[in-house]
Amino acid sequence: NYDGTWANKTPGNVPAFTLDGDATTFNSTEMQRIRETWASTAAKFVGFNINVTTVDPSPVGLTDAQRKTWYDNTQYLTHTILGGSNSWYGPAGGVSYVGIAQQATTSNGMRTNWVFPAGGSGNTAKSMSVVASHEDGHHLGLPHQHDENNGAEYSSNGGANGDGSYAPIMGVAYSSQRATWRQGMSGTNVNDVTVLLNNLNIGPIIDDGIGHTMASATPMSVLANGNSNPGQHRGWIMPRAETGYAAEGANAYTKDYFKFRSLGGLVTLSANDGTSYLAADIADIGATMRSSLRIFDSGGSLVGVATESASTLVHTWSGNLASGEYFAEVTSVGAYTSTYEPNSRYFNMGAYFLKGSGLAPVPEPASMSVLALAIGGLLARRRRSR
Repeated sequence: NYDGTWANKTPGNVPAFTLDGDATTFNSTEMQRIRETWASTAAKFVGFNINVTTVDPSPVGLTDAQRKTWYDNTQYLTHTILGGSNSWYGPAGGVSYVGIAQQATTSNGMRTNWVFPAGGSGNTAKSMSVVASHEDGHHLGLPHQHDENNGAEYSSNGGANGDGSYAPIMGVAYSSQRATWRQGMSGTNVNDVTVLLNNLNIGPIIDDGIGHTMASATPMSVLANGNSNPGQHRGWIMPRAETGYAAEGANAYTKDYFKFRSLGGLVTLSANDGTSYLAADIADIGATMRSSLRIFDSGGSLVGVATESASTLVHTWSGNLASGEYFAEVTSVGAYTSTYEPNSRYFNMGAYFLKGSGLAPVPEPASMSVLALAIGGLLARRRRSR
């Protein structure tokens, strides 16, 4: 991916994204690819005050030229086009100006950036979302993450690939499992998160609404069969303001707590990395999170630590619990450090969702009060009957 001068380079009439060569309509496979690309791109910006959408925000009825003018004059907007090839620009996966989104006005289509499925990014949802988030990052003021080992323009973390691999979004992340924001080596690369949050009208990080202490833990919604209610237990883990939004250890990240009950017996809980925008409790592609899941009893004592799957995307604890109330804590494992560029830190931040079985719901305080009153009334009647 390259940003830079667009002098004497204009896109002309660019065809829409297509897999079958027909750019006039989207077939079912193309529609699913578009949905997956959106979900994976949106996952990169979870927790920021940024809305990633496929809905064109421009007024209805505008011509292409009028829409371009509208985009150029709408502050805080980044307009990303996925389609066509890089033939009009040159060898690149995409292209964008830098620091455009915060400007009050721009001109000549500068508010629009491009992703080139043909000849550039490739047409998989993973590759297109990697480029889209990279180019959006440029619009939001982010420079490239350089290779700190050999000085190259783009870091790929030494070509890291396979389960548990990382590469920077603002580098080249086609091959890695996780494309993430990075805190680069001082004097060479920036802290991506602090740059994003310093943009006008973006910071601070948005709270996910889940309780962050055991005292404020969010009750788990449980079905009659003891399984967690699908789609009800999800949030995001982000670096904490108190640490200066640094990519550090687990304590530098927020923590989410859920409370549940066991009736005595086998309980299984899993924290799944990533969003589940497209289907409840099914992970979308493009996870940026690497979770930690721990189980505590009602007194705050640790009773279990989840085991990470070989894929590094699912973290599961299973065991027998005595009857009572318990807490599930979800947080980050902390920053990832590569041996290839040991002075950089990769953020393990983003979305997760929690699933469980063998659970019992936690009675709500109001229900408990009603129950207590009902028992009291029954006892009173019994006393009178004597």
